[in-house]
Amino acid sequence: MSVILMLIASACFATMAAMIKGIGFSLPIPEIIFFRSILPLPFFLGALLLQKKKLVVTAWKTLLLRAIFGFLAITGFYYTLAHIPLAISVFLGKTQPLILAVLAPWVVGEKTSRSVWFAIGTGLAGIVLILDPSLGWTTAAWASIGAATASAIAHLLVRKLNRTDDPVTIVTNFFIVTALLGSIWMGPSFIMPDRGQWLLLGGVALFSTIGQYLMTLAYRMDYAPVVAAASYASIVFSVLYGYFFWNEIPPVSAWAGGFLILAGSFILLRSRI
Repeated sequence: MSVILMLIASACFATMAAMIKGIGFSLPIPEIIFFRSILPLPFFLGALLLQKKKLVVTAWKTLLLRAIFGFLAITGFYYTLAHIPLAISVFLGKTQPLILAVLAPWVVGEKTSRSVWFAIGTGLAGIVLILDPSLGWTTAAWASIGAATASAIAHLLVRKLNRTDDPVTIVTNFFIVTALLGSIWMGPSFIMPDRGQWLLLGGVALFSTIGQYLMTLAYRMDYAPVVAAASYASIVFSVLYGYFFWNEIPPVSAWAGGFLILAGSFILLRSRI
């Protein structure tokens, strides 16, 4: 069940990424993050009140860390989407399960086997193929790797939070903190969105909210590397979006590298089974 939830969440995240790429440079990144976080808040706050659940998580220190790393991951990912093709950005972002496998023993106490280390090596080879010669070690490439690392840490912290708090409370608190961080960073750079931008921002908020909630539920049900491995389904959606909307076709080296990263993910999944 956890894998199915993550597959649906991945489709939501891929759609969200396409909408963010559609916004591009027309709005500042902190403004996009702010609206992404603030628009779903009434729904989640209402759900908490109706279900009479706690408004604030018990492990609030862990939540703050999760929000900070999540904010860094979102910022790096949005920056990457505006600078490199959608599919390649997602390929690099999907190094996250490999990073999760490296960090899991220290963050959530999950053991790393030999097969997992082999998967990590396979994924690293894939990164090299994607970045050289198809993309090069650009700022956007480093931002993508950094975002994947921050996201991996954030996802592991979600798993820790699930031991003490309800998923709805976790997601609500996450949106509150990231909205505050976005508003502080946005400052005087605010630009009033036009009608088309409002529609895209609304779509970003909707699909990110659904994806965020389903992802949180998925991490409550299974080990972190396994759930993250299921997120590779978003690659298919991203390739299709990139081709149909921006005529982006990844080079052969990027496909080869993506295949190796994907292979590493399936090795992780097989090691769990």
